Amino acid sequence: MLAPSACSREEQRRAEPASRGQDAQSLQFQRLDSPPLAIRLSFSHSLVSYCVSCREPAYQSLNQASSHVDCRDTGPLGPGCALCSSTKSTAVLTEERVSMSEEWVQFKIQASDSSRSTSLASLRNKIRRHEVSRAHKIAQELIEKGEQDLVRNMVNALSETVFAATDSVFRTAYYLAKMSRPFTDHESLIELQGKNGANMGTNLHSRYSSTKIVEHIAKEMQKKIVQSIVMCSSKLSVLIDEATSLSHKSAMIVNLKASVDGGTPEFLFLELVELESQRAADIEEALLNCLDTAGFTQEWLQKNWVSFVSDGASVMLGKNSGVATRLTTRFPNLFTWHCMNHRLELAVSDAVDEVQAVNHFKVFLEKIHNLYSQSNKNSRELLEAAKELGSQVLKIGRVLNTRWVASSFRSVKAVWTSYEALNRHFENAAGDTTRNSKERQTYRGLAR
Repeated sequence: MLAPSACSREEQRRAEPASRGQDAQSLQFQRLDSPPLAIRLSFSHSLVSYCVSCREPAYQSLNQASSHVDCRDTGPLGPGCALCSSTKSTAVLTEERVSMSEEWVQFKIQASDSSRSTSLASLRNKIRRHEVSRAHKIAQELIEKGEQDLVRNMVNALSETVFAATDSVFRTAYYLAKMSRPFTDHESLIELQGKNGANMGTNLHSRYSSTKIVEHIAKEMQKKIVQSIVMCSSKLSVLIDEATSLSHKSAMIVNLKASVDGGTPEFLFLELVELESQRAADIEEALLNCLDTAGFTQEWLQKNWVSFVSDGASVMLGKNSGVATRLTTRFPNLFTWHCMNHRLELAVSDAVDEVQAVNHFKVFLEKIHNLYSQSNKNSRELLEAAKELGSQVLKIGRVLNTRWVASSFRSVKAVWTSYEALNRHFENAAGDTTRNSKERQTYRGLAR
């Protein structure tokens, strides 16, 4: 039994309930004998019609699905199939050699007899036959597939928007790493781009996310470079050096020299490995694990690893159990080499110890370094003296200490280039009465 439509009390009086003994696939009609109404029926999940004007049920079925009619419609339409009518694609039907019935598509199904009971029986039979027909099943499959495609397209569109925002965030983090900017700038750069109209999403905006993003990008770039070296079978050189981290832990810097994509060989930073101990066996194991983790297998290293370079410490180049000796046991074709930069540093250090005059020059440079690095007033006066002379002043650093020879050379070059301005400042300071006698005497000694 169903509720009558609210559009017409006359139709409510003429409405009659259908038989209650029908199965789940049969229909129960009210007002089927009302010719002015446009009756639109669909099947398999849509066997009930609703009025689009008053939103009340116009026809009722046992499964309570819905197809819409307008009770104000006075057209000559009769029952039909909403699924078949809404099917847009006919190419599938043509391929399956199936034709859609125009009566069901155009809502022009007619009963075979004028009497009510015979008309209902005739319509029920037509509905059952149409519902199990091949054309109706194909139409139903097309509708379901279209709904699935719609959901898939919506998910894809949403995914593309999220991916675009994530790409923008990743590029921002990569910019910070490439330009050596602090990760604390990540949030402000994200905010700036958002104000400029860029879609930056709502996630991965913290500096901690920026750190993880850069680590991920670095790993992917390293993986790509290593794969290129391996695929090209490029000859490999490994350079290692020991260092101490800020937490005062021993670490090993691993650098490579190899050809990437068949180009000119170049130096590449591979990894900073923390060492459990500084014994040769532990250093060797840490180095091989580092290379294996990066993607260099033992078989590949046997064919393509040609040289090993380190400083001259006994733990590295010792004849009996140094790291180089242990590696040549595993890789007989490996060529070991004492780093030229370390050797040059040792040679210069030994020469300085032998030549006494160099020590006086070292004391002179250290005195100049202390004068200008520890006093802003002296630095300002030196710049003023250089401006008067129209000369250039370079930064003066320490020399001949635990630094590379190139650093000492830069300091000596800075003194040579700035010597005229230095001498002018020494003379001015020696005659400056605002300074005490000790300071004036120091500058007189430097000016000589």
